[in-house]
Amino acid sequence: MSIHSLIDNLAVGTGALFMPKYYREGHESVTIAEHLNNISMTFPDVQGAGDYDIEVDTLAGNLNATFRIARWTDEKLPTIVYHHGAAETPFDYGFKRIFPTPKFDIPANLALIRAPFHRNMKDFQQGIRTLNNIAAMLAVSVHLIEHLVQYLRQVSTGKIVIAGTSLGGFITNLHHIHFNSADYYTPLLAGLAMDDAYLYSTYSKAVARSAKDNPSAIKSVLNFEKDFAKMDNSNVFPLLAVHDTLIRYEQQRASYGNLPVDIINKGHTTGALAYQALREHILKPLQKHA
Repeated sequence: MSIHSLIDNLAVGTGALFMPKYYREGHESVTIAEHLNNISMTFPDVQGAGDYDIEVDTLAGNLNATFRIARWTDEKLPTIVYHHGAAETPFDYGFKRIFPTPKFDIPANLALIRAPFHRNMKDFQQGIRTLNNIAAMLAVSVHLIEHLVQYLRQVSTGKIVIAGTSLGGFITNLHHIHFNSADYYTPLLAGLAMDDAYLYSTYSKAVARSAKDNPSAIKSVLNFEKDFAKMDNSNVFPLLAVHDTLIRYEQQRASYGNLPVDIINKGHTTGALAYQALREHILKPLQKHA
């Protein structure tokens, strides 16, 4: 086992000792599509850079999310919309390190999404108590990304890239499946078999036994392989870590079918910290298709 895999196992094992378990109060949920069809949100009047909080009515109750216009330079430039990982609080922690402006001159406008249950760690711990909450969270982020894409189409002429790490990578793929309205998608350290992470990977230590004993319930909601396989996926540019024990490489690589997948010689933890490599991968389709 590589040092990268050992770090993953240690990080998850330690966290699982102290964190309340995923799905401890329920492992049943309607599908992501059903959640998407039952979301009501009002997109605000955007007045330049800053944070915009959103209240959302969902099948899991009233939830809240945020989007940030982090940098707006030129309406002709492309815009990168980034989504954070699970339990990432503050939600801009990785974003600020992937895009450390003004240290690096990023040739793009930048926006960021905060998912429900990510205001703080207590919020997250409450959110993960049911599968229905997690499905609603995914749907809200996907819906909010779509609202932002449509806004960007009105105010800019540049290409739009949707990107995200881990949880954000799965959400990136879900937006492609359900809307596909952006130009490029760069899911990082994520695939289409989100269920595998909860049921069979190192991360399964963080999941309640009652949920793991009912794998079909989780798979029916959190496996997106069949939907992805029906799509034209030529605008999707995934990145996986070969030593990842949470988002397992072989399983997630297979979830993409014949789509080319770039790799990084890291694990999940060390891959998420490889900020330069993540930034370069996000920018790759813009450079390739310039």
